[in-house]
Amino acid sequence: MIFREKYIFSFSVLILLIALLQTGCKKEYSYEGGPAPVITHDSIITPHVTVNTFSGCSLCKATNDLSLSTWNFKIGNSYLCGTVDGAGIDFEKTAFTFFGPSACSIDTGLVMTIYLPLPLNEDKFNIITTKTAFFYYDHHAANDILISRPATAFTVTLKSFIYATGICTGNFYGTVFKPNGDAVIISDGNFKIKFK
Repeated sequence: MIFREKYIFSFSVLILLIALLQTGCKKEYSYEGGPAPVITHDSIITPHVTVNTFSGCSLCKATNDLSLSTWNFKIGNSYLCGTVDGAGIDFEKTAFTFFGPSACSIDTGLVMTIYLPLPLNEDKFNIITTKTAFFYYDHHAANDILISRPATAFTVTLKSFIYATGICTGNFYGTVFKPNGDAVIISDGNFKIKFK
């Protein structure tokens, strides 16, 4: 009889854990463990890019200087920008994530996770990587507005990382996709973040 009670209790706890893992309302974009995904240059494909009608933000100007804790990028003639709410780096210092809302809507924003070929354990300059996850999100939509894909070219250049201050500046460009599968080109992307 005691064995049966233990079995029922263990089964109930297992069902509760499974139910808790299946619920949630917030998207998770960070990657905090395991090896970085491997992307080989042989697998990069060039998708058909559609003509873009992406609306920009009147608060974002291409002439604005990039200040600390900000990001921006261009799609066609549209310019988007925003602030960085958070930036974190993994334990090995070979990957980092930053995120924050756009200037025109707190419901939309940018999340990027960047995997580096060498650790940020000292001052570094001009590190180039194509191992990047890019998401331009909308909290109220079922799908992200724009998302990168592993087999499609997307490049980040870490222009500088100053170890003493934790300040990192970089730029990015590449192909991303709308929810309907249409590809668009991001150009002139920039970020300036600080790791705490």
